[in-house]
Amino acid sequence: MEQEQQNSDGFSPGPDDDFVVEFDFAGGWLGLTLHEGTRAEARQVAADLVEQFNPLHLSVGKAALQQELEEHALSVFESGPLLTAVAYTDSGVFLADMSVLAYGEDGVTRPSPEEYQHMLLKWSYAEVKGDAEITEVELPIGPAVRVQAVLVEKRRFGWGKKLSECVRYWVWPTGNEAILLVEARWLNFERTDELTDLVDRVMPSMRLVPVPAEPDPDAAPEPPSEL
Repeated sequence: MEQEQQNSDGFSPGPDDDFVVEFDFAGGWLGLTLHEGTRAEARQVAADLVEQFNPLHLSVGKAALQQELEEHALSVFESGPLLTAVAYTDSGVFLADMSVLAYGEDGVTRPSPEEYQHMLLKWSYAEVKGDAEITEVELPIGPAVRVQAVLVEKRRFGWGKKLSECVRYWVWPTGNEAILLVEARWLNFERTDELTDLVDRVMPSMRLVPVPAEPDPDAAPEPPSEL
């Protein structure tokens, strides 16, 4: 699936390097985040995930499943997510993907949820079909706006349209100047209730974890302390 990228009002995609996003994925989601974005890294991440499947339950070959995960990881990496995850059936059938993007710019005060209303229903690659559900929620990480909508995506070269369903959370983390977008999407409408619950149950565990600063290679070593 295509990933969301937008630039508006001087508030653009630009994840900070001083934190990572974590969830408690206690079943349902498989972490597919790449850090370097290389083919070798994607292959290793995919291979590790395939080992979590019971081969007796798989309806697809392990090699095919690994290749699918590898290609998905590389494709999503291009949009610069802080985190990527996917949901599969026990038999190895893809259900949904989820990504986290950060929006912000140094020196620019982030807009409030009220000021950001005009962006809540904007997708760069699709339009909303019918009425979207918009709800304000309070998460442990901070205030958020939850949006659920059916999307009409234009296919490449203009050949027809594709319907998908999406749940996104726009999150305003307390103590951080970025706006985080958590977006999960799927094509199987018959499993909407199950997948919606999968997203909603994991959101309260969302947290930011500081990344330790790398040591300055040019810095002089500290003298040993005297006993």
